Amino acid sequence: MKPPKDKSVSDLMPQHQARLFPSFGYYDLRQNRWRAVVHGRVFDDGRIPLANRILLRGLQKAMKATPEELASETFRRRIDGFLSAPGKRRKIVLEIAGHHYRLLRRTRGNGSFYGALTLPSEFQPNNGTANVLQMNMRRSTDELGTIVPTSGSIYIVRPQGISVISDIDDTIKMTEATCKKSMLANTFLRPFEVIEGMSQLYQQWKLQGCDFHYVSSSPWQLYEPLAELCETSLFPGGSMHLRYFRVRDEMFKRFRPIRHNSKVGIIVGIFKRLPQRKFILVGDSGEKDPEIYRFLAKRYPDRVAAILIRNLTSKPLSEKRLRKLKSLASPTTVQLFTQATEIADAVDQLASE
Repeated sequence: MKPPKDKSVSDLMPQHQARLFPSFGYYDLRQNRWRAVVHGRVFDDGRIPLANRILLRGLQKAMKATPEELASETFRRRIDGFLSAPGKRRKIVLEIAGHHYRLLRRTRGNGSFYGALTLPSEFQPNNGTANVLQMNMRRSTDELGTIVPTSGSIYIVRPQGISVISDIDDTIKMTEATCKKSMLANTFLRPFEVIEGMSQLYQQWKLQGCDFHYVSSSPWQLYEPLAELCETSLFPGGSMHLRYFRVRDEMFKRFRPIRHNSKVGIIVGIFKRLPQRKFILVGDSGEKDPEIYRFLAKRYPDRVAAILIRNLTSKPLSEKRLRKLKSLASPTTVQLFTQATEIADAVDQLASE
């Protein structure tokens, strides 16, 4: 007779690995309680599905990479997240401040899991600016050895204040997303390169009381190298919201993520959980940031305080796109920039209004 399963731990197998992505906590005005959204992924690094091996061959062909590049440590680390098999239908149990939380839904087909939790009743943010809760995934060990606990951060965001919603590619990191060959090389083969001055700018805004949410089209499978870049480049910590890349035959030529949750939907979710906050939206002219941010400013005119667009030399904002963006009625400020110093006073301007 098998022993009963321990419901206080996640039912991960020994070969499973897990990641807890940076999330945020917020004060729910309706429930009068602090809550948090959590997000992570379970995967098996040791088993590469057939479809993912096909993806790898297609990617190698598209990049026209040399054997030396494909054998590099950089390529191996960047591609790992795309080759791992998802941990499907796994039960997830988290521990926060000594309390256990069993998520209502198991992991999805891609291994991801989501949840909204009520934080312990005794929780109260401190008076400082750095309010970060640690969460841990509870999992068992077996005869194969001790499993290193999986941990992640919950960034507590106060009900009122200024939040910066920032894109990643070509906003804080050089990607050249408008050129497929350059984008693939910058994503998989070359060292990540930050946009000059953006880390210092965000650190300045952090000292001025801003909180940060990084919302990007970058795949979650690149989370680890992106997180390492943000940490070593001293970008302020904050919640991260990326997208999943699904392997499908028609995608091999284009390498585009299937967009289950659009950027608009993710940002609207942040707006709804932080109804009293003002937002600065930072993006670039390369893809759809101007149009997405314009839509949000029209829908939430009193919430979007500023739209700041990095104007790329490779794809500057056309007169038509700029005209539409600037047609927004006040109080939303719209500004193009090429250097981070050009928008350094954005938070000061909001504070003086």
